[in-house]
Amino acid sequence: MRVSMLNLYSNNLQSLQNSTADIARLNEMMSTGTSILRPSDDPIGSVRVIGNERDMAATNQYIKNTESLSTSFSRSETYMSSMVELQGRMREITVSANNGSLSPEDRAAYAAEMNELLEAFADTLNAKDESGNYLFSGNKTDTPPIGKDADGNYVYQGDTNTREVQTSGSSWMTANSTAADFIFSNGSTDILNQTKDFIAVLEDPTLAPGDPVFSQAADDMQASLDDTLTSISSAITDIGGKQNTLSLVQASHEERVLFNKEVIGETEGLDYAQATAEYNLKLTTLKVTQQTFVQVSQLSLFNHI
Repeated sequence: MRVSMLNLYSNNLQSLQNSTADIARLNEMMSTGTSILRPSDDPIGSVRVIGNERDMAATNQYIKNTESLSTSFSRSETYMSSMVELQGRMREITVSANNGSLSPEDRAAYAAEMNELLEAFADTLNAKDESGNYLFSGNKTDTPPIGKDADGNYVYQGDTNTREVQTSGSSWMTANSTAADFIFSNGSTDILNQTKDFIAVLEDPTLAPGDPVFSQAADDMQASLDDTLTSISSAITDIGGKQNTLSLVQASHEERVLFNKEVIGETEGLDYAQATAEYNLKLTTLKVTQQTFVQVSQLSLFNHI
């Protein structure tokens, strides 16, 4: 069988190109640390990597959700704890003011302090997050939860809807509490309007402890304080339980991310020792092919004349 010069030339050129491509591919593998540069390198492995990457992306989003929720819960818990502290001082004043030995001026002084506490309480209920959204307005996050009507009474301006945040593939968690739940849903008059009414009694010089109107106002104030403290404490307890759940969920997600990373690494990770040996072999083959190509390209009948 006769082999033409064109065939020799083409075969050597093809071998040269293949070796160059193999070396370039190995070089890219070693620079990226991966053995799968394109799906055709390992179709089954590529599908496995894509699946794990998709799962890891979703899990990372759940981790972000749990972190955001945890921060939001911590912020709400801090403000609720402040409300409890304010109620503590309100209770002290309510008990101290119900003393027949106090003068009208003394009761007026208590009224002034109680008014400051009331304003602080309302301001705390109107707290915002870092983005300027009101914490306790339900889904009406751009509306202050506490306002006043035309008669000067405190009213709830938000809604009773809650926001749900996905924490896993099958789990959702309520992300917010509303002032309607722990302030305006008690059996007694809400703490804001009850405090306003009690202040009016303290400011009235004609009313004093022992008077039926004063005694009733003091009793109503105590009942409102008790009911509100129960509601806020329940909300704080609920937040604590959710925080514990989030910690467990987040730990599980972080383990899942590590597992996915390990699977991806095992599937597409490069064996540098093997890759280096193959690279050196391909480089040697390329050099030999280049030398052969030079010799073949110089062959001609004229070289033997």
